[in-house]
Amino acid sequence: MKDHYSFLAPYYNSLTKLVFGNELKHAKSHFAKDLSNKKILIIGGGDGLDYRDFQNRLTGDYWEISGSMLNRAKVNLAESKLTFCLGYFQAEPHKLYDEIWLHFVLDTMPDDEITVLLREIKKSLTTEGRIHLADFFEPKNAYQRFLNKGMITFFRIAVNHRRTGIPDYEQLLFAEHWQKSLEKEFVGGWVKAQLWQSG
Repeated sequence: MKDHYSFLAPYYNSLTKLVFGNELKHAKSHFAKDLSNKKILIIGGGDGLDYRDFQNRLTGDYWEISGSMLNRAKVNLAESKLTFCLGYFQAEPHKLYDEIWLHFVLDTMPDDEITVLLREIKKSLTTEGRIHLADFFEPKNAYQRFLNKGMITFFRIAVNHRRTGIPDYEQLLFAEHWQKSLEKEFVGGWVKAQLWQSG
């Protein structure tokens, strides 16, 4: 599997902070509460740097399709109790999680792949388990639309992203019988953190 992030990995976090400050980090951690008693699945966690402040409370699995990002996550989260896995996540029988974190990963996937992933996730949650989604939604103003278009173009060129626009996450989740329970907006509503539970 080709690692499209191998060139970008060393600069990814710095670029993100240059444009958004700590807003994306706050979106990722906003609903990260009472973690000590939870088993967490993180899919597409990148270099893991934004989780480092509370890594000692993280137990579970960490999946990444980029080997270079995963290697950085292993270093950044060395004090966690996470198991690091390279590849595309697939549910394992009898392996259940209390929370599944999808942080800035669905916006890189075509709709059909998102649907497949949501079905795999449903097999992997406890009865009271939930999805913690954090991602870009539709831009709210001209500046955000300009920046959004530039970001999509950059990532299509730099790391072979296949999307040309933002997914309609809520439509995809509702179609698979998920229910939204909480939401918090960041970056003027362009970025949202949401909690979803199976309906």
